[in-house]
Amino acid sequence: MGDHGSIVTGPFRSIAGGIELTLAPWECEALQLVPGLLESVGSPGQDPAADRLDQAPYPDDPEASAEFRRLMGGEMAQSRAADRSAFSLTVEQAPHGVTLSAGESEAWLRVLGDTRLVLASRMGIASDGWEDQLAEDDPSVALLHYLGWLQQSLAETLEDLLT
Repeated sequence: MGDHGSIVTGPFRSIAGGIELTLAPWECEALQLVPGLLESVGSPGQDPAADRLDQAPYPDDPEASAEFRRLMGGEMAQSRAADRSAFSLTVEQAPHGVTLSAGESEAWLRVLGDTRLVLASRMGIASDGWEDQLAEDDPSVALLHYLGWLQQSLAETLEDLLT
């Protein structure tokens, strides 16, 4: 097992009992926008972000996909809302340092992933190689890169806890 007190990856540090997170105030301000961005996702067919987030679980079977959504749609919506709530609460505490539980860490990964999908879909990114097609000074590009870095940093820190 790794030395959990010594691995620092970005703003995350593995410690006994979880993952310590400390963010600069500007990072917290940026991340406080994430739940609102996710809440702004419209309906499938109307918003490319909704199409990206709610892809058919059974692409070759529309009937099975519809049944899955009928049975699981409410639970999935509740789970996403709980993830966003946990994310928001810990972002508020992050300037002073907060310890993320395993569940909060997983919520962070899901929220960061969903947010990256929303941004990418609204920017028209569908495959690799997009970096050359968008202006580097676009704030959405910067946010997409930052969220990707956070997601990777958290994943590496969690991986350290498992080794």
